[in-house]
Amino acid sequence: MEKSASEIIKSYIFRHNRMWRWGVLTIAMTTTFTMAAPWILRHAIDALRDEVTTEKLLLYAGAIIGATIIQGIFRFLMRQTMIVTSRNIEYEIRGDLFNHILTLDRPYFDKMPTGDIMARMTNDLLAVRAMVGPGIMYFMTTIFTFVIALTLMSIINIKLTLMAVAPMPIISGLTYFVGKEVHKRYAKIQEQYSKITAEVQENLSGIRVIKAYVQEENAVKRFGRFNRDYINKNLHMIRIWGLFFPVVFGFAGAAVALVLWLGGNQVINGVITLGDLVAFTAYLMLLMWPMAALGWVIGLYQRGMASMARIAKIYNSAPIINVSSNTTISREIQGKIEFKNLSFAYNGKPVISDINLRVDPGQTIAILGHTGSGKSSLVSLIPRIYPIPRGMLFIDDIDVNDFALDSLRSQIGFVAQETILFSQTIQSNISFGDEMPEPSVKESAEIAGIAKDIDGFPSGYETILGERGITLSGGQKQRTALARALAIRPKILVLDDVFSSVDTSTEEQILRNLKQILSKSTTLIISHRVSTVKNSDLIIVLKDGQIAETGNHDELLTAGGIYARLYERQLLSQELEAL
Repeated sequence: MEKSASEIIKSYIFRHNRMWRWGVLTIAMTTTFTMAAPWILRHAIDALRDEVTTEKLLLYAGAIIGATIIQGIFRFLMRQTMIVTSRNIEYEIRGDLFNHILTLDRPYFDKMPTGDIMARMTNDLLAVRAMVGPGIMYFMTTIFTFVIALTLMSIINIKLTLMAVAPMPIISGLTYFVGKEVHKRYAKIQEQYSKITAEVQENLSGIRVIKAYVQEENAVKRFGRFNRDYINKNLHMIRIWGLFFPVVFGFAGAAVALVLWLGGNQVINGVITLGDLVAFTAYLMLLMWPMAALGWVIGLYQRGMASMARIAKIYNSAPIINVSSNTTISREIQGKIEFKNLSFAYNGKPVISDINLRVDPGQTIAILGHTGSGKSSLVSLIPRIYPIPRGMLFIDDIDVNDFALDSLRSQIGFVAQETILFSQTIQSNISFGDEMPEPSVKESAEIAGIAKDIDGFPSGYETILGERGITLSGGQKQRTALARALAIRPKILVLDDVFSSVDTSTEEQILRNLKQILSKSTTLIISHRVSTVKNSDLIIVLKDGQIAETGNHDELLTAGGIYARLYERQLLSQELEAL
């Protein structure tokens, strides 16, 4: 069930009830002692009419200084309580949000730009923190200030108090209107900020391509357009926000002038004392900041809720791959795979249809086909990267939907076309989060044919890789990713075109190593090279999402179909390269 932005933020706020109660107490004490100073000053001024002594003046001065010091202490405690609590909430939201993102499936990330997610976890989260920290703190301060100040002002003179608060309804109406507009405009600002973040992320990830094609100027122009739109949206909001404070202070100033005029006449006529007027004016001046702060708090609230609504969209995004049966199976698999009339569509577009295939444990299966024939989509269904209907894919004669995802995926070594390495050591990339002994890591690197390259690096296995492994060549990245998959000694190994950047001799050595080490593991190899797949137990040729040919190397050559023509073209290409 989806939760609204307000429900989500309330759940985090209520976790810290004890701290909020302490915070409200410190706010009350801060406000009380702040209001005490004008009241003491009132009596000090009125005392000037009577006989006054140095001791009395020192007593009043000491009382004012004491009240100021005490309110300063409570103000410090107030900020320590409210602001620290808001930081803890920020920490909790960011952690929960990251954990939730890790539960989401591949289809979510296919649609959601990385930069957009980053913007919601950074800029949007800062706006939420400002709402629950300074926002709540100043809102509570405003309430206590209004209640205490208006009470004391009413005690001094009720008529002057009514005159002073006369502009309040106008200010309230203006605050509501401005807050509503700020919410709408700030939501657009955050959407534009997400576009900027996504643009920067893509340009930094593809910086080598940009430089290779001399597209720096176009990249700068494109970023400039995004940046200009962002500035314009901010200016659009500031135009209305900039009117708020002058209007508020204008009304407040008019109220002060009116109080001075009417109050001065009342002092002359003996209705109130000079001390009463000074104290009343002081309280009115103290109310000016809360009136302005109220508008600022409304702005924080509107921005925070606009950002929280964007964050809530991630919270309310649920993984679409769920265990559909009553029980989930966690067991060691043998590696038998069977496709039964399997069909698969991506975003409503059919990709694979009517696949029937059985793979026995320990077999090596090769899958060939032209680009877009459905090769990668087919093997992606084995670890359930995408959802699959029941009754179409079985592992060890058990529907793949009945396996616990963690158990299933931990036994499948999957090396995708796009090689992703992390900005860590080579050792960490191969062991990938597991406390794996160094001999096991080196053995996996040896099988993958990357060990000699690693030994040649200055820091060996402790070499820090650049972002996405950019410090390695294409072939080195593919072999490191292969070593990572081999390190878990998978029962099923899926290699999706992982030899495209590896020379033929290295490829043959790696395949021999795999045959020896993983003789009991089921291996599925996707490749465009016939040399890679010719020794496989079974070769499948896909065309338009369907199996067009099946057999071993010799059988497919004899058939004279797609595989045979592909083999002849590659053989001719090799002969031409040798000339």
